[in-house]
Amino acid sequence: MTRPLVAGVEGPDTPSRDWSIERDLLDAAGAALVTSICASEEEAAAALRDADAGLVHTSPITEVILNVASRCRALILGGVGHEHVDLELAAERGIAVANVPDYCVEEVSDHALALLLALARGLIPLDASSRRGDWNHLGGGRLTRIRGCRLGLYGFGRIARRLADKARGIGLAVMAFDPYVDRSEMEEASVTPAESLAQLLGSSDFVSLHTHQTPETENVINAASIRLMKPGARLINVSRGALIEEGALYEALRSGHLAGAALDVMAVEPFDITSPLLRLDNLVVTPHAAWYSEQSGRELSRKMVGAAIQALRGELPDHTINAQAEPRFPWLDS
Repeated sequence: MTRPLVAGVEGPDTPSRDWSIERDLLDAAGAALVTSICASEEEAAAALRDADAGLVHTSPITEVILNVASRCRALILGGVGHEHVDLELAAERGIAVANVPDYCVEEVSDHALALLLALARGLIPLDASSRRGDWNHLGGGRLTRIRGCRLGLYGFGRIARRLADKARGIGLAVMAFDPYVDRSEMEEASVTPAESLAQLLGSSDFVSLHTHQTPETENVINAASIRLMKPGARLINVSRGALIEEGALYEALRSGHLAGAALDVMAVEPFDITSPLLRLDNLVVTPHAAWYSEQSGRELSRKMVGAAIQALRGELPDHTINAQAEPRFPWLDS
């Protein structure tokens, strides 16, 4: 009997994966793993053509791929975001799409808090000036006392809620705006609900973005919305680069209206090293690393394989995001 085939697919612009955890778990489940680094949709389609399930990291899932992957029961995405997948078309093709929304909550909330602290205390410019021999406490720019400041969270999902807990622990008041979350959930978490994004931006000393990229949120932080922010406020983004209009952010940082910003994500990744943003001393940049720790990497591998094995067994994978598909997936056991 031929073993089920699982394709591991990754894009060309990320460090190469080890895949040993996935291979061992799938082998124990009686399935084979074949991995590919795919620089085009044609290469990704070829990798998934004969697969019964796919483990997909960073590679877009286009119509061309979905049309070719006729044997595929499920595509498991290596993360939370799914804006790069046509969910409706996948459902029409009988392909379940699942993500892993709960594997790096601690890491991303830690990273957001670390960026906040770095901005508040000027750690990056202080380090740079010290290394140049400029032993001057003013080398970090406009520093601020954290206790008594307000952190505004745009979005109130798992990561934002965990960040709220950590931020309150160091003396920050926390406000959140999320039109899809009931205000009672915020109040139960000792977080003040904002009535609007405008209120959140105008009331916060630090603003941290924790929402999906959608047509509604793309470039939601732009020249107009930045003008609503308090002079001297600081902006943190560990969510999606497309939430921020980078030209407007550059002007706000250059002019001093914003005292600083910290970005783990940008509109184009890998980051364009010629971007004028990267010439600013009041910007902190990290390379889409907020999700990563040794523990989270292993957890992601295990959870992705677990979801794929569910599909191979005729079960709907955990965290399937197009589960409302009609007609029902034909491979599901009744």
